[in-house]
Amino acid sequence: MAANVFAPVPESEKQTITVQDQKIEVLVKPWQSKRQRGAAILVGPTDSQASGTGLIHFLRAEVPTYGWASISIKPTEGLYRPNFATKAEEITKAGEEQLSLEPHQNTPKYNSSQLLELRNFQLSVIDDCISQLEGIGAEYPGKRIIVATDDSAGMVINLLFEDKLPKPDLLVVVNPYREFDHIIEEQNRGLSIAQQLSEIDIPILDIQSANGHQISKAESKNRKDLNQLKSSHHYRQYMLELNLNNQSGWKEALNHIGSFARKIAGK
Repeated sequence: MAANVFAPVPESEKQTITVQDQKIEVLVKPWQSKRQRGAAILVGPTDSQASGTGLIHFLRAEVPTYGWASISIKPTEGLYRPNFATKAEEITKAGEEQLSLEPHQNTPKYNSSQLLELRNFQLSVIDDCISQLEGIGAEYPGKRIIVATDDSAGMVINLLFEDKLPKPDLLVVVNPYREFDHIIEEQNRGLSIAQQLSEIDIPILDIQSANGHQISKAESKNRKDLNQLKSSHHYRQYMLELNLNNQSGWKEALNHIGSFARKIAGK
């Protein structure tokens, strides 16, 4: 049965971790299958809640029926978005609303060094968040999946490429992009998402939707082209419809994840 995107999260599924002196909500939904394969960490867009909306909310509820406990975190807010950004030296703690602007304020312009500092700050926060989930995940032994979407996927890919996160057994990225990357000076920009994916030595499921961010759509062909030499056990890309009014697309995404994950788990 499809998940209700408006259903409240039971209190029994709520936990917290502390990251840079701030409480971060973690939602944990246990296995709901005779097969107990491991756990899936779900990371939605930076402007979403841990419970997510659309696909992430659906996966959080439905992945456990495939034998994977779902562990969802609230991503860091405002990955170097100009309308959330402020001076780098003013950013002290994760989760504070100090980065937002009043509606009447003009969006300020930021230079390369400020955007680089903001990006590195957000990377450090999401690194701390995911690293702390090991203790929670210990209750669900087995394989590990990371499902990351949108700008959060861009961060997770970067962290895995730089070996700052433990490698999962399967990485699922949905509409991955890094906004404003082109503004950062080239020598500090690093490799593109497509290049990083090609060099990450883990199985990767790459999902692109027609309603995804324009950057992820523009880069989807390059992601596929640079990874096409990998076997189907190490890279697959699917083009899906993942609109809020199209839960059949969410189900299709779940089926692709479940199929790939079963091969990884070997059962």
